[in-house]
Amino acid sequence: MDFSKIKFFTISDKWLKISSKEKINFLEQFSNLINSGIPILNSLKIIMYQTKNKKLKILLEKMISSINKGDSLKESFAHFPKIFWYFDLSIIEMWEVTWKLGDSIETIKQKEEKEKELRTKIIWALIYPIVIISLSIIMIWVFMVYVIPKIQKMYADSKVNLPELTQNVIKLSDFTQKNIDKIIIWIIIFIILVYIFKTHKKTKIYWDNFILRIPIFWSLIKKKILAMFASSLWILLKNWVMINKSLSISSRTLENDYYEKKLTEMNSRVSKWIQLSELMWINEIQSWKENFLFPIELASVVKIWEETWNLAELLIKISKKQNKEIDNVVKNIQTAIEPLVIIIIWVIVWTLIMAIMLPFFNMVNVI
Repeated sequence: MDFSKIKFFTISDKWLKISSKEKINFLEQFSNLINSGIPILNSLKIIMYQTKNKKLKILLEKMISSINKGDSLKESFAHFPKIFWYFDLSIIEMWEVTWKLGDSIETIKQKEEKEKELRTKIIWALIYPIVIISLSIIMIWVFMVYVIPKIQKMYADSKVNLPELTQNVIKLSDFTQKNIDKIIIWIIIFIILVYIFKTHKKTKIYWDNFILRIPIFWSLIKKKILAMFASSLWILLKNWVMINKSLSISSRTLENDYYEKKLTEMNSRVSKWIQLSELMWINEIQSWKENFLFPIELASVVKIWEETWNLAELLIKISKKQNKEIDNVVKNIQTAIEPLVIIIIWVIVWTLIMAIMLPFFNMVNVI
């Protein structure tokens, strides 16, 4: 096969990224081909010539080139940190010991599918409030920039006394019109600052701690993290990875630096023969205290493992239970947010309508 006839985009390996769906499809094809006895390079070439996704073609071409230069499969994966995470590399590293590549690829695919499912549930929980709030902001903007100025001119011509509510709305409208460029600039600056704060290495941990404490959504975020943690730990322990390394790998797959920091601290203490359940506050159950990060249920499961050495099967049950609870939390959030958003919008609309209509009533009384 002649690769010189194929044209590729020049994208830095570090920033190359494909969608979660494309990654799952690639892993499924790769696993099926490997399990059918086809060598690694031939499997990658087959997938590359079958796919129509240009970024995936680039990825596969670069992986083939890397392996041809003498890199291992793990090293070729490691060139693309935006696609293959630390967990993926650890699972591939296990294959280099067990020689079960098909099973390792299938394991990565299963985890990717579970994470995609969780993300989809959370996105659906947020779509309704985001859409309603966005429409409300647009509506208020139209009122302030276009409607209120015309109403103001009409009342100015009639020389009617304006109520305080109407005067305040008009002042706000004047301010919006005169400073519209500054408002847009400040909004852009705010968005950029938030993005930097939540992505920079030194500040991301504070952001991740903050999102765990957001009212209404904190339960959903924590359950998502715990479901991912239990699932990752189950996969690793099932494949006979030591508990210390399993904790280290799992902590890096949670996409939350605050959880990662706490798990790293716990892991260092586990290395000193302190029980993991004790670090999860298992001893405080009788006093009805609970670790903010790890629920009593998870701590109890870990305690059972320390006595029976059967943690893997218990963890998958925890993961499935957290997934079911996420469905309930999503429904509860939607149920709680809908009336709240409606009330807020009703108050805003009522205020604007009253600000417009009150002077009109005064005019009628004068007549």
